[in-house]
Amino acid sequence: MSDLENHFGDDASIDKESNKEILAFLVKNSAENYTMEDSWNFLNSIGDKDIIAMTQTSFWKKTHKDIPKNIFDNKKIRSKANCKACHTDIEKGLIEDENIKNLSTFN
Repeated sequence: MSDLENHFGDDASIDKESNKEILAFLVKNSAENYTMEDSWNFLNSIGDKDIIAMTQTSFWKKTHKDIPKNIFDNKKIRSKANCKACHTDIEKGLIEDENIKNLSTFN
């Protein structure tokens, strides 16, 4: 949040008040402050590495290892970063097994 003018090659600058509000939300809802098991698993799989993408963690790689690589190229998914394509409850901060879409729907 302190270097938004250089956000993955884009200028994502916002006003100071919005930055303050978003930063407070991010800190409040970060894995360090969340009680869900997957939050802790992601956090612990990062260790002391400088990882900014969940898809680069060992926990994500382990839990997605049996998914065919080409599934992420599907036009309904498009990217490993599109969690919502499969995890219907992700916007609530949840990743419950019973809410994962059946991969056959992407064929």
